[in-house]
Amino acid sequence: MRNRIFGGIGALWGGGILVSQLRNHVPGGSGAYAAGQMVALVFGILLLVVGLYYLIKGGASAKAS
Repeated sequence: MRNRIFGGIGALWGGGILVSQLRNHVPGGSGAYAAGQMVALVFGILLLVVGLYYLIKGGASAKAS
C-alpha cells in the first residue's frame, strides 16, 4: 500500500514538472540554463514513468519478521 501512495505522489509531481516545463518553455537561453531545463524535463519524465509503474503495479512491500 505504501508503494502505491508514493507512486501516486511521484506521478503527480512528475506530471506537474512536465506540465510546467512544457507550458513555460522558452527557446534559447544560456548553456547552463538550457542544460538545467533539460535535466528537469528528463527528471519529470522519469518521475512520472516510475510513479505510474508503482501506482499501477503496487509492488510488494517487504516486512521484516
